[in-house]
Amino acid sequence: MIDPENMPLGRMLANLGRQHAMRIDQLMEQVGLYHGQAFLLLTLAECDGLQKLLTHSEIAEKLRISPAAASKVIKRMENLGYVRRDPDPLDERVSRVTLLEDGRAKLDDIHAVLRTINLRMVEGFSPDEQAKLREFLLRMLINLQAG
Repeated sequence: MIDPENMPLGRMLANLGRQHAMRIDQLMEQVGLYHGQAFLLLTLAECDGLQKLLTHSEIAEKLRISPAAASKVIKRMENLGYVRRDPDPLDERVSRVTLLEDGRAKLDDIHAVLRTINLRMVEGFSPDEQAKLREFLLRMLINLQAG
């Protein structure tokens, strides 16, 4: 077993990511959503504000899931009355997804869950420590993106 004090940073960040996702799942379950469903609604809301309706493939790309998985989530959300699929006016083979009022009503719950997770994650950190951590993580991200 690896001593947490000597755990490689990559492993620690991977564990942190898994723990973060697990806690989000637990809290989303309390508001009646799964992780992917919540992020579908957030994505649609963001694009709705830009007056853009997304196709299934655009949703899959934004959520970083397969088109088949995206279709499954969209269908579930449609059955719950949170979204609607409509044929594209220019290409009826393509459908575009609209966020409905019931889906929009879930956004407050989703934002509350994300706020709770973010606050819990930095509990006990001073504002200066939080700023420094953000700076370090951003530098790490930039280093990895640079190749």
